[in-house]
Amino acid sequence: MGHAVMTHTQNQTTTLTALTPNAQDAFTRYMEQADNAGTNHDYRTAMTYAALTAGIPLPDGGEIALCACPNCWDCQQIFNANDPDAHPFGESDGYNLGRIQCPLCTDRHRATDEQ
Repeated sequence: MGHAVMTHTQNQTTTLTALTPNAQDAFTRYMEQADNAGTNHDYRTAMTYAALTAGIPLPDGGEIALCACPNCWDCQQIFNANDPDAHPFGESDGYNLGRIQCPLCTDRHRATDEQ
């Protein structure tokens, strides 16, 4: 009897600046909706639309993030918020979305909670 093999989609990313201006605006609106969502359903719906707008598949964990690196302003990487190489830091300011560095920024200049 053969063994079942699970395949996972690769962590696909893009940058905000790679999107058209209209798509950038829509992505930002959907992320704001997710950040302010009052229910899990509204949060998941906004995350789904944000991923579709960015042109990347929604990761298994259902969450994407825009790099919140305090050390650079040009990254703007959109990525899987639950990527094990990403780095959450600081406070989320009482909203749904945390502050997360993308894996590349985490590797290059890891943020601290004090930044």
